[in-house]
Amino acid sequence: MTQLQRRQFGKLLAASLTSTIVAEISSKALAQNSKNSDPDIFGVNVVPRESNAQNRENQTPPVELKTAKLKNKEVLSNVKTPSLSVDNPSTVPKKSQAIFSAESDRITKAIVDGDQNIVVSTVSSGKDGNQNYLLIATGSPKNPKFRSKKILGLENPNQTVESLLRVPGTKNQLLCLVANRGIPPFYFAIINSQTGRISSKDELDLPELNLNHRYANLCKDSKGNIFATETASEIGTRLISFNLKEKASLTGKVKINRLTPLKLEDGSTTANDVDDLAISPSDELYALYTDNSAKDKALKSLLKVEVKTGKMEVINKLPFQKFGFSV
Repeated sequence: MTQLQRRQFGKLLAASLTSTIVAEISSKALAQNSKNSDPDIFGVNVVPRESNAQNRENQTPPVELKTAKLKNKEVLSNVKTPSLSVDNPSTVPKKSQAIFSAESDRITKAIVDGDQNIVVSTVSSGKDGNQNYLLIATGSPKNPKFRSKKILGLENPNQTVESLLRVPGTKNQLLCLVANRGIPPFYFAIINSQTGRISSKDELDLPELNLNHRYANLCKDSKGNIFATETASEIGTRLISFNLKEKASLTGKVKINRLTPLKLEDGSTTANDVDDLAISPSDELYALYTDNSAKDKALKSLLKVEVKTGKMEVINKLPFQKFGFSV
């Protein structure tokens, strides 16, 4: 091979290698764009307990964990777990309820924590008050392993943990909303997910909330901006946002921004609060909403939310009580 031929061969080899690298990058980019346009989601539902269930105080309610695509109605997997005994059993204060309805269980939030586990908060109500639990699913949502903890440190048996999210920049700290059986007044608190105990200290300068308003549906984007809903008769349901790094100059507390009322596709405001909020990997906000006119009450409307206007667009219907985006 002559020197000229060697140079030409080298150029052809370099061009071929460059083309291969560009093709691989393009293929990965297309795969990522496809994933972002129709990302994986999970949904969680509470399942009725067996009629002979005895130890409600230290056992979580049974739940089912489902997976799907954001824009596809097909449920891809469904894993059910029975009631689980908590790994931190403890007696919490009890208070006989003056007005007692049937025992019940409900899910208040489902998130992904710093270890990429799905964490579900639940409330079990009975004649002696409420029991609050964390149910942790490790591994793939399609084949998870479950463990559970009781939430400890609430001030009285009427209090319930109504929503939660992982504090940005931490693994084990969960920001939560606490209320009295789901009704005002609400306040912020921090749960250590390793122990299940609510911290008595406020190291985040969390703000006080309106005593007559309902708050729910915490979620956060990749920049640490936290969103939630605020509901009251005089305002309907509106979005609020805050960032734990942004403090009010007068109080030194985290500043809450009141955004816009949530609106359905016809422009009307929602009669009730949405069932859940979650933010996609591409930082788009989505809501789960109960359509009372729907024939199948198990199906919830999944809506894309425009943060600036509050307008919500239906993109799917899925049998989820709470939902989130798989990482």
